[in-house]
Amino acid sequence: MTLIKSLLLGSAAALVVVAGAQAADLPTKKGAPAVEYVKVCHIDGMAGFVIPGSDTCLKITGYITAQMEAGNLTQAYGWSENQDTIWRTNGSFNSKSGGEYGSGEDDRDGLGWTTRGELEFIAKTNTAYGVLTSDIDTQFNYGSGFDNTGAGSGFINHAYLTWAGLTAGKQNSFFSFFGGGEGWANIFSPDRQGFNQPLLLAYTATFGGGFSATLSLEDPNLSGPSGGGTEMAIGGNSVWEGQRWPDIVASIDLAQGWGGAHLAGVAHNVRMINSDYQDLNVWGWAIDGGLKFNLPTLGAGDNIQLQGVWSRNAVWYSGIPDGFWGENGAPNGNGLSMPVADAYSNYDVGNTWATPTAWSITALGEFHFGPTFSIDPEISYAELHWSGLLAAPYGQLSANSESWIGGAVFHWDPHPQLDFNLELLYQNTHQSMPTGFYVPNANYAPWQSNSSGLEGRFEITRSF
Repeated sequence: MTLIKSLLLGSAAALVVVAGAQAADLPTKKGAPAVEYVKVCHIDGMAGFVIPGSDTCLKITGYITAQMEAGNLTQAYGWSENQDTIWRTNGSFNSKSGGEYGSGEDDRDGLGWTTRGELEFIAKTNTAYGVLTSDIDTQFNYGSGFDNTGAGSGFINHAYLTWAGLTAGKQNSFFSFFGGGEGWANIFSPDRQGFNQPLLLAYTATFGGGFSATLSLEDPNLSGPSGGGTEMAIGGNSVWEGQRWPDIVASIDLAQGWGGAHLAGVAHNVRMINSDYQDLNVWGWAIDGGLKFNLPTLGAGDNIQLQGVWSRNAVWYSGIPDGFWGENGAPNGNGLSMPVADAYSNYDVGNTWATPTAWSITALGEFHFGPTFSIDPEISYAELHWSGLLAAPYGQLSANSESWIGGAVFHWDPHPQLDFNLELLYQNTHQSMPTGFYVPNANYAPWQSNSSGLEGRFEITRSF
């Protein structure tokens, strides 16, 4: 019995050894590979996710906005070729042929629609010389009717990089203290921040106490849907010659807890030629100053901002061309546009050129009444004066123009990423009678020195 038990135990042990050896020869079954989860990153105050295989932090953001806009349409001017003005009203206007219909206020849109989608990519990487940042945002617009952006238009709004104080690409100008206003339509501002951003190459030196200084070389002749640059001319009078110099901007900025301050200057080269092949090559200039005061006692983010600018032979920087919807003092096409240009040719009268001096002052505010409701009031005033205008044969310009814009934007934000706002703006413009204006017969109305316009805009914006 003992012998049998020993044989059985030995056989079992042998089987276990053989089975273990065979199992060792079988292929091993590996576990599932570890999942690579998206890594959250924070660089230079920005939260994003790490691009796989790199040390770059990427943020994707944007918004979509839908709008309905409306405005009054009451009066309009149009120039003819021999120093007179056409006054339009009641759906018709008088011309030299005695009367022409279908070209007045009744044929202009009083209601419009606009939608915009924006997509922005911001990438940041830490380097030995500071954060390397690249930013590109594109906008796509679709609209019809009054005050719209156009149908199917898309363009690059910004595309730039910053590193170790350098800024290069399509970025906000360093001249203006703040952009065009709190809403969609603009008050008077040099802007080139919310619209018409230049191509530029700049260097910013940062000092202690919130001080910084910037030298920026900026493109004066930007073409495309996002603007036309700072080279301003009155059509038919002269054209711009080839670009030789950038707009040279220098600025000093202060940012502290109480708010901030800004002082900037620009040198702008004016090279124009008229149809008589007489040319002009002079330097224009402008200076801009701004202040911001934070108001923590009223609500988070409450502030008041002030900006004033003076220009000579550099009329874009006066802020006038960007006011309202870029209509140069003739909102909604009401009235005669202010004569905005960097110079105006008197043609063969001694090869002389008239010179513009223009300035504006603007105040903005932001006031919160609870966590979801806020009001942004804004008001702006501008003047444009021409020196050296001759009466004949091309005295079609008003030598003196004054205009003001006022209104407010009302916000309701039921969610941090959802904004309902109503924008209301009114503009009034007064202009002196051009020296070349005359009334040839009873078919022409007399000079009207005042014009005005009101626009309202209801906007819903979802950001992400």
